[in-house]
Amino acid sequence: MFSSAWIANLVLDLLLIVEGTGMPGVPFQPAFFAVAMFITQGDIAFLPCWIFASLANVLGNVLGYLIGNKLGEPFVLKLKFLRLEPEDIEDLRNLANKYGPWVVVISRWFGPIRTPTILLAGTLGMNLPVYTLFSSMGAFSWNFAWLWATWQGSKLLLTILGANASQNWLIAMLIGWGLAFASLTVVMGAWHRYKNNRDSSEEDVNDNVDNHSEQQAK
Repeated sequence: MFSSAWIANLVLDLLLIVEGTGMPGVPFQPAFFAVAMFITQGDIAFLPCWIFASLANVLGNVLGYLIGNKLGEPFVLKLKFLRLEPEDIEDLRNLANKYGPWVVVISRWFGPIRTPTILLAGTLGMNLPVYTLFSSMGAFSWNFAWLWATWQGSKLLLTILGANASQNWLIAMLIGWGLAFASLTVVMGAWHRYKNNRDSSEEDVNDNVDNHSEQQAK
């Protein structure tokens, strides 16, 4: 039978596959904390957890790439929960033109552009082998950072609370939920501020063009 530690690791891997497809809002943070607590308690090793989590994430990335490459931009724009506009895709295209496939690595660390990058990488001129290579670079570094940080956090948690071992994973998951909510709030707030500033700049440009046209007409 599988131990609780390996079950927690399996749950984390499944969540990372779904997250890797570009699905926003997947609650992977609590699962990271739960697995990290099992690592701290010596029930499972860091290395296999990191490798399996990263590979699961890459698998999800490839699935997302294939879906987006097959269905294209119209499909992505129809996904209401993404709240994407043509201007957002144009911004992403500009990033891809500037940074090339490195935009895949960059997007791994910034949630709002992660989903459209995954789904539209094929339409941005990246073939699957190139995308998989850079996706792996992003996934392995991102998962290492998350797992290492939650591992250190769980060590600190045990030092402070000294909780019963059977309760540690539950405490870790509750902290993970709190972190998930806080990080989502911060990231989405920054994204909305960016979009509002962009829209305001576009309105100012349009107003200046209109004023210039009116002056020429006079």
